[in-house]
Amino acid sequence: MSARSEMLDLLREKVRAPIEKHAGEILESFGGDKERAAAFQKARADLDSMIERLEEDELKGLRKELDAHAAELNDAIKALQSSLSKVKDAETAARVFWRVVGIAARIIALA
Repeated sequence: MSARSEMLDLLREKVRAPIEKHAGEILESFGGDKERAAAFQKARADLDSMIERLEEDELKGLRKELDAHAAELNDAIKALQSSLSKVKDAETAARVFWRVVGIAARIIALA
C-alpha cells in the first residue's frame, strides 16, 4: 500500500468518519458562536477537498496502469467470456477467471 493510500485511509477512517458521526453534536456545542461553527465547517470542507485530491491522484495512477495493461486485460476478459459461453470446462473457465482477477490486481497494486 502506498503512502498516499495509507494517508487516504487514515483521513477517511480516523478523521472524517468520527467527525461526521458527531458533526451535529459538535455544531450544537458551539451554541450561537457562528464564527466557530463556520471555522468547523471550513475545516470539514478542507478535509473533504484533501480526500478528493488524494482519490483523484489514486485514480490517475490506476488510469495510467490500466492504459498500460489494457490490451492484456481485454484479451483476458475475451477469453473469460469465451470460456464461460462454453461452460463445458469449468476448470478452464476458473483458470481464465483467476487470470483476469490477477491482472486487475496487478493493475491496482501498481497504481
